[in-house]
Amino acid sequence: MKRVFRRVASKYSSTFFKIISILTLLCLILYLKSADSSIVVEQPRKAKFSDYDEFIINRAKRTNDSFIAAVLVICATRADALKNHLTQLLSQRPSPNQYHVIISQDGNTDAVQQTAISFVNDFRNVTFMQHERIATKKRDNYPAISAHYKWALDKLFFEKKYDHVIITEDDLDIGNDFFSFFEWGKRILLLDKTIWCISAWNDNGAPNLIDNSKGDLVWRTDFFPGLGWMLTKEIWAELSEQFPISYWDDWMRKPEVRKNRSCIRPEISRTSHNMRLAGKGSSGGMFKDFLSKIGASKSNTDFSLLPASIVEKSNYNKHLIKDIKNSKAVDISNASNSINSSHTYKISYKNVREWNNLAKFFKIMTDIRGGMQRTAYYGVVTVIYQETRVYLVPASTFENPDNLTEYKYDADWDKQNRFIEFENHYCKTKKYIGKCDPHDPAMIAFFTKKGWKKRLSDWGEMIVV
Repeated sequence: MKRVFRRVASKYSSTFFKIISILTLLCLILYLKSADSSIVVEQPRKAKFSDYDEFIINRAKRTNDSFIAAVLVICATRADALKNHLTQLLSQRPSPNQYHVIISQDGNTDAVQQTAISFVNDFRNVTFMQHERIATKKRDNYPAISAHYKWALDKLFFEKKYDHVIITEDDLDIGNDFFSFFEWGKRILLLDKTIWCISAWNDNGAPNLIDNSKGDLVWRTDFFPGLGWMLTKEIWAELSEQFPISYWDDWMRKPEVRKNRSCIRPEISRTSHNMRLAGKGSSGGMFKDFLSKIGASKSNTDFSLLPASIVEKSNYNKHLIKDIKNSKAVDISNASNSINSSHTYKISYKNVREWNNLAKFFKIMTDIRGGMQRTAYYGVVTVIYQETRVYLVPASTFENPDNLTEYKYDADWDKQNRFIEFENHYCKTKKYIGKCDPHDPAMIAFFTKKGWKKRLSDWGEMIVV
């Protein structure tokens, strides 16, 4: 019998093995099924990123690392300011290939040169160039600044052949989404020829004057803002030959230069003045009270998600007209008691004195250049007051918002507003108690006797209103 079993087992051994393997597998399946309800498979934990980390990661996924723009850093004598600015700029830069940084020094202050060279040595696509500073009168830096700007922009556009340049200055801090804003801005400049610059700066950007919840809110403005801005080679080719010897930024605001074109500016500034490192600057500290309140954005807005259509002129105008129409009219005399967060509001002004009063009420800059107020678009200026939107609107647009684009700036407003500031400084303070007219012989004689003749001259041309 044993002999028979061996013979059968030998003959069918492979079949027996298969049967045993199948039975074993079936038992294992039945066991796992019965135990399934008691087994918990732990899912991998999702990594926790900050908003900024996610912003950087998402941007990296989309980028093809292709070149976007050159960044021109204007500097002269402030080594500490330059170090602070470059540290921020290069830590925020998405890629050395996307943004080439060119440091341009006016003059040869050794500490500035050494600071610049240290960054050139430590970072890719960072270069340094020097401009021979022109001789200027004491306390008058404006001609030197203009000469340096022209030389540097000519170099980048005409010699280095860049098509888009972002201009920054050594006394600026920058926001987290500075580069995202300008990458989007480049797209706008390419699409819309009614826009001639992209600026990271809001002149009325103090925290109480803006909607801090709207990181992606952008506006058109006729008033050239500067302070971190982008332009194209095409625009520079138009400007270079006639670039002024002084006060270049005010020249950019002249109607014959602007040619009815606008800039884009953000609700929340993407740059701010570092007042600790900047000193008084070229303005002699004139605007320190305003500038010190404006901070660079801490938000991480991905501007690539923002459609270009929101700033396209006809579409933008249509929405602005609608907003003005839907806003509730209020008078400046009872604004503080009437304005609340249930509405948006509009206030009318019909002359420069009424504008000046409005600006002082809302604590925004009163100065006017090229007939324009800071941040104005066809004369409309918008601010946040008591946590709601308020539009300051020229009388003609107030009466019929559809006439928005018919509004014309009056260059005489510069001289009229200058007189109002002069009047506030000398006449309303009782420094001079006669007839308040800078052209009046008695007032001229008063300034001459005081040894203030140059002070009077420095005010420039004024129109009494």
